[in-house]
Order: sequence, then structure tokens, then C-alpha cells
Amino acid sequence: MLKRRIACILLILSALILYLFDNETVTLALLLALVVMPAVSVGLLAMSGRNLRISMERAAQTGENPVVKVRIENPDFIPLASVEAEVVCTNLRTGEADSYIIRNTPMPKSTQEISLEVMPRNAGRYEIAVSSAVLTDPLHLSSRQVVCSDREYVTVLPEIFEMQLSYASDAAMLESDRSADSRRGNDPGEVRSIREYVPGDPVRNIHWKLSEKTDKLLVKELGNPITDQFLVILDTAHEVSQIPAALETIASVFASLTETIRRDSSGLSIAWTDPGTGRAVIRKIVEEQDLTSAADEYLAVPASMHSVFERIDRNIAESRYAHIVVVGSMVPDGIEAIANGCQVTVLLYGGTGTVTENNVTTIGFESDTCKGDLAGIEI
Repeated sequence: MLKRRIACILLILSALILYLFDNETVTLALLLALVVMPAVSVGLLAMSGRNLRISMERAAQTGENPVVKVRIENPDFIPLASVEAEVVCTNLRTGEADSYIIRNTPMPKSTQEISLEVMPRNAGRYEIAVSSAVLTDPLHLSSRQVVCSDREYVTVLPEIFEMQLSYASDAAMLESDRSADSRRGNDPGEVRSIREYVPGDPVRNIHWKLSEKTDKLLVKELGNPITDQFLVILDTAHEVSQIPAALETIASVFASLTETIRRDSSGLSIAWTDPGTGRAVIRKIVEEQDLTSAADEYLAVPASMHSVFERIDRNIAESRYAHIVVVGSMVPDGIEAIANGCQVTVLLYGGTGTVTENNVTTIGFESDTCKGDLAGIEI
């Protein structure tokens, strides 16, 4: 833009010199044109773009990457020579930020849409915001800034892999207060139906009173309790907040673990740190949609947050879970506060092997080998 201004000044000076040496109508017209045109161009800039609006909305995703539509509206009768807006895409979890430049020439009384494909580097909740736009006059001699304030959010999920878990025991599930109708269980307080005995049925499930009345063995089909079976906690990866590969691996292990348990089990709750209060957020997971909604929240927690165990809520310690699993980069100092006699497993980034101490089992995994490190683990 500075070069254009210098060139314009030189042209005007040249026309002025030419007019002084050759005082004719043609040279006068040329001089006036070179003076008037920049003035008109700058004047149009001053009058235009006052009602310019830039907004965004999430578009339907057709490929691997999310797409956002940037809408530029010019409701005035004056055309805009050039609009340049910077769109900043920030990963709320890792703090990574990328900038995209949008350029457009809106016509009078028009609305134009530009599709922006976000190229995420890591999983996380992304804030896509445009804070200002720069308007340029037709001759690109001057510019001014217009304040905008619109933003959109998209969630990029980590890789989810099959973990092939094995489960140690269902004994603690007897404390549950609800039952699943889709599978047989072992809750003596919830009888789903009565049927005839078949070889292999547990003897303890035989309904002796009805069997005596009907002269044939009948068994009770017990409900499968689903409340408070598993609590999976994503402990903020404060120690590895500056290592993108570690953050990506921890998020992938947490998402894969919760999805696998959700499919295998009827009772799952997950927890993470609330970035506003520092306390634990607990969500009950029943359907796949519950996990998707939860991902919008836990993938927005900055990795620099302190561990959730530093400000643990009492309701976690007082709740009865069959098994608590923690995914993080260190063994939390407050792990004993929530154990409450139940089984506890820590999936530890950077750890090696499996160690059990004080009813807490630690299983290590690394970025390159996490699928093999966690294949077939027992919880």
C-alpha cells in the first residue's frame, strides 16, 4: 500500500510539472484526474463498510476436516473494493493457534459465503473467531479496520481404537440401583422374568417355591445393574502440556477406553476438570451421543490446568463405584481419597509395565506403542 501511495504522489508531481511546462487543456485534465481519482477512492472507503457484517456457521462435514462458512454481508449501496479478515483457529486444549486470511470483494446489497476448511493439528475443542476486518479503497491507497465479533466452535475427536478389555469382577455391581433390560445380570434385587432351568444356570438362581408348585425347575433371570459400575477420570496432563504427541495419546486412550466400556458395560460415568472452578465434572454415559456431548467439554479443558485431584469434590469419594480408572501423565496424589475401597487403575503415560500397590494398579503406555501396551488389559 505504501508503494501505491508513493507511485500516486509521483504521478501527480509528474502531471503538475508537465502542466507547468505545457499549460494546455489536456495536461490540466490529466492533472485533475490524477488528483480527483485518489480523493474519490479514499472518500468511497470512508463512506462504505459501515454496516458490514461478518459471521460464521458450522457447515456439514463432508471430508475428514471440519468446515466453517464465513459469511460477508454488505447491505449498503456502495461496493467494497476489498475486505480482508483474519480468522484465528485456537485449540482450547493445547493452546495451538492457526490463522487464515479471507479476502473478498463484496458487491452492493450482497451476501457472499466462503468455505473455510479447518486443518487441525491435534484433537481438541477449536474456537474459530474473526475479531476484525480490514477494508481497502478501490485504488488500494488507504485502509481502515472494522471490528467484528463472531465465533464458532468445532470438536476434533482423537483416534479411537479397540482396546479388547477384560473385566475382573462384577461383584461390586450389586450396589447399583437400576438394571439393564438387554442382558442377564446378577442383581438378586431385580428379577426380570421366570423361565425353565437349562443346564449351566446357577443353582442359586433357582426359584424353589415356584418349582415345587409346578413340578419343574424354574430359574430367575436377574437384572444387570448399571449404576456406578465404572468411573473413568481424565486427569489433566499438566506435566506434558507442552508435548502435543503426549496430549494426543492421552486423549486417544481416554476416548478409546470410554467407548469400549460403554459398549461392553451398562454403567459408566466419566469425569474431568472444570476449567472454571477446577473441580470435577461427572457425566453419566448411557448412549454414544452422551460421549460425543462430553467430548465437547473435556476436549476444551486447557492442558495446563491443575489435576482434578487437587480440588476433588466429596461426592466422588462418597459415591460407590466398582472400578475407578484414571488416564493421565502421573499418579495423582489424591488417589486414595476417591478409592473408598474399590479397585483403582491408573493408565499412566510415560510409565512402563504393570505395578500394583495399595489396591492401585498402574499400567504404563507410550505414544508409539499405546495400542500394544493397553491391549487386553484387565480392569
